[in-house]
Amino acid sequence: MAGLYIHVPFCNRKCLYCDFFSGNQLYLIDNYVDALIVEIKLRSGYLEAGYLSTVYFGGGTPSLLTKIQLERILQAIFTVFELDSKVEITIECNPEDINYEYVNDLLELGINRISLGVQFLDDLILKKFKRNHTKELIFNSLQIINQSKFNNLSIDLIYSVPDISDEYLSYSLQQLMKFDIKHISAYSLTIAKNSQFYWKVKSGEFVENNEDNFLDQYRLVNEFLKINGYTQYELSNYAKDGFLSLHNLGYWNQVPYLGVGVTAHSYNLLSRQWNHANIKKYIRDLNVGKSYSGFVKEDLSEVQQYNEYIILKLRTYQGLSVKYIERTFNDKILQHFLANINNLIGIGHFIKGYDTIIPKDTDMLIGDYLAKILMF
Repeated sequence: MAGLYIHVPFCNRKCLYCDFFSGNQLYLIDNYVDALIVEIKLRSGYLEAGYLSTVYFGGGTPSLLTKIQLERILQAIFTVFELDSKVEITIECNPEDINYEYVNDLLELGINRISLGVQFLDDLILKKFKRNHTKELIFNSLQIINQSKFNNLSIDLIYSVPDISDEYLSYSLQQLMKFDIKHISAYSLTIAKNSQFYWKVKSGEFVENNEDNFLDQYRLVNEFLKINGYTQYELSNYAKDGFLSLHNLGYWNQVPYLGVGVTAHSYNLLSRQWNHANIKKYIRDLNVGKSYSGFVKEDLSEVQQYNEYIILKLRTYQGLSVKYIERTFNDKILQHFLANINNLIGIGHFIKGYDTIIPKDTDMLIGDYLAKILMF
């Protein structure tokens, strides 16, 4: 069981809050697809997990790829890897790229999950943050997907945004409930240092929301979605029964994955590696087609593996497994964990089961603080 991530680093323009690697050199897309296919073939031996359970096209804006370009990439994947019979294949899409023909093309290619970048339902805010669509386009795209044979639709939503009141956020959620949305990723607006938004806040052009606003809107989103049949299975992710994101679960459960494309990360339980961040160099390096060394590799120590386990699992309601820690890590790490987790339980954190230690609702918001205490 393993995952494959394909990074598509192209956008018509960069959103104000985004710090993911992307560019607007759309004339390079065909050459980039050629390079992706070469890397997929060259690195097919990286995963020893037997078969792929998930494939994820992320970006950037993967919905800029045509049917032919997507078909070429998928054909390479189908040729090189064995896929689970119930493989989850996700593509991130922007509302302005959605039409009946494109959605049917995705279905024909075997893509069975769409992650739609809604973000906001306020036209002024959409424009302010340089999104390329309007509220009307969002509703149109949701309707098109709902009228198709797609039955696994996820959306991204951002809250704790300056000028979006609790009332308007509640109204937005109510409007979204008119559509058959199986999964919602809800994030608070963050100020990433590599984003344009960071510099606009520094200059005083934008003012970020305060912590009280974040907490109020987090609770609003959390309570609304739970009332409407969604389960919060990770700090920022909510799903209807049977529609958890298998790809994201793979990250949090430390399932091996291969990442191809510029800046893409890979993980095989023992090490991490990530590709460099230059599209033209990436295309150039893979044009030779014999080998690829344009990545940085980090071998993970036992302590690093333990710390990653703590950080990732504390984001989820699956919680921590004492038996897993006991059989995986040395006695010093185990004793450190037991001493600290017992202290935290003693002062009112976590729910302790037979083997699992699960964060309480109040623990989710201070997960980073709790993780620091448990890390070695």
